Amino acid sequence: MPAVRRAKLLLLAILSVAAPCASAQAGEDAAVRAADTIPMPSPVDEQVLAAVAAVLVATLGDEFGDSMLELTLGEARLAVAGPRDHVVHGVGELRFSGGDDTWLAFRYRTRYDPLFVSAGYPEIDLGADGEGAGERFVPNDAALLGELEARMAGELESLPGAARVFVQLDDISSMQSGSRFLHIEASGIADFGPDGSTVANVEALYDLHAGAWLRINHTLENAAAARTDEPLAGY
Repeated sequence: MPAVRRAKLLLLAILSVAAPCASAQAGEDAAVRAADTIPMPSPVDEQVLAAVAAVLVATLGDEFGDSMLELTLGEARLAVAGPRDHVVHGVGELRFSGGDDTWLAFRYRTRYDPLFVSAGYPEIDLGADGEGAGERFVPNDAALLGELEARMAGELESLPGAARVFVQLDDISSMQSGSRFLHIEASGIADFGPDGSTVANVEALYDLHAGAWLRINHTLENAAAARTDEPLAGY
């Protein structure tokens, strides 16, 4: 993504939430001080927001490229467990090119280092569990799920030493945003034949207007389990 375009997206992201956070800061700080024995999430200030917005624009820009037109941030909260153990989590929305005003909601979580005034690589979940504007759960599309299974199998077969792989998804949730985006979360089995099988999980985003997959992120049970106890990247 061009540097000028990325800078514009960063500015939009900061301006979209900076004012509400500033106006609420005093009251929230007083509430936190009154209960200083219990760590409570608090609104972020503009410095934290700028660092978080920068990593979100960079990460989502790298994933979606020039198709991402605009990024805005909603409410963000900061949890402090120690001097450098800060975690920021919040919500936002994305708008893509293609002549459609549909916004795609997302949630994020990232480490923030107050010493270096920087945020780490964020965890980003597309969708807002049906709470975002225009979001609704819809029946699963058998044809798209078959295509998704085939794409997952093809990627797994490309791994070193892999032979024929069969993927079957059976625990599936499909959520549509407006008339354009279909967000799928599913789990099932990846069968490697003589090498055995394992649980497979996938999160995918499909553009109904363009007829194209924008994201397919899948993990196998072994890989997911290996990351369970790891800290967030960038901390």
